Amino acid sequence: MTTENDMGLPEHTDTIDRLERGVARNAPPDDLFDRILDEVQPSAKIIPFRRRRMPAWASSAAAAAVAAAAAVFVTVAVTNNDNGLGDPIREVQVSNERVEGTLAVYQQDDGNRLLVADLDKVPAAQRDQFYEIWISRPGSNVKIPVGAFLPRNGHAHLEVPLPTEDKKLSIDISVEDANGPPEHSGQTIAQTELL
Repeated sequence: MTTENDMGLPEHTDTIDRLERGVARNAPPDDLFDRILDEVQPSAKIIPFRRRRMPAWASSAAAAAVAAAAAVFVTVAVTNNDNGLGDPIREVQVSNERVEGTLAVYQQDDGNRLLVADLDKVPAAQRDQFYEIWISRPGSNVKIPVGAFLPRNGHAHLEVPLPTEDKKLSIDISVEDANGPPEHSGQTIAQTELL
């Protein structure tokens, strides 16, 4: 049978007692938990897609886009300059009074393309509103939603699988009402083309 002396517990107890007497016990700062959360939380809150009808030109990739939608929520992460994606195949800067940042398209190893949006100066959305990223063919009025988000402290970083093989895309970022229709609201805050 093992005794306390065989395990060396009294020696450890003595060490712990000496450490407790020598180290002041200060309570952590009240905001410590919030500061830790700020460091580890994503730079945007991603919200679920609303149900929509896809146009015929995107139907071949619609199933992949729906499957990728769940991945969009997972791949949104804290902004990271070393994202391991290599050089973008297309990149454009957006800058106006409501938003600024970079939109870039990357070719992934599996052949699929990924839209990476790094946005700054995005105003907080009003109650029951959110932001949505749409893609379309240049010159087309048909828009496909590919990512919905709420900025965190004015920042958002999204990595969105693209549901189409089109090499030229128009990108639109809009303000949407949570209880509104699934179509584009017409409230565009940024628009550009990735050619």
